[in-house]
Amino acid sequence: MKLLKQERGFSLIEVVAAILIVGIVLVSFSQLFIQSNKIAHKNNEKLITVNLADAMLVRLKAESFTYSSTITDPNKYFIDTTQSDRTKKKPPTLIRMNDKDYEVSYNASQNNQMITNASYSEKDLKLIKVVVTVTAPDGKTKGSSEGFVALE
Repeated sequence: MKLLKQERGFSLIEVVAAILIVGIVLVSFSQLFIQSNKIAHKNNEKLITVNLADAMLVRLKAESFTYSSTITDPNKYFIDTTQSDRTKKKPPTLIRMNDKDYEVSYNASQNNQMITNASYSEKDLKLIKVVVTVTAPDGKTKGSSEGFVALE
């Protein structure tokens, strides 16, 4: 009997207090993990939109657009009325990827002013400045790419 009295263990209060402290620490870390997961998802979506915008700009540069002196608005070069399916338009206004639909918009401009220290303008060089913007399915995340497209 003397042996049993010398054995000491944790009381119920100590065990409950230890579980409570561990629980509080785990809950505070779980919020950190949840928040970092949300930020990682948002950054991934931003990266996708930027890469898609870059890809669409490269695609525009690869396509041939015929110069027309009757077109005064450079945006008209990037409007395809022959296709009803937005993914098949040239250039496309909708990209389906990973079971998601990404909206694509094109904003074109052409400066007629002379380039600094030169005797020619964007219009003389038959260049159109294009900003390609891709919007994620959530409507909030956007990525853009800007560059010049040459007319033939």
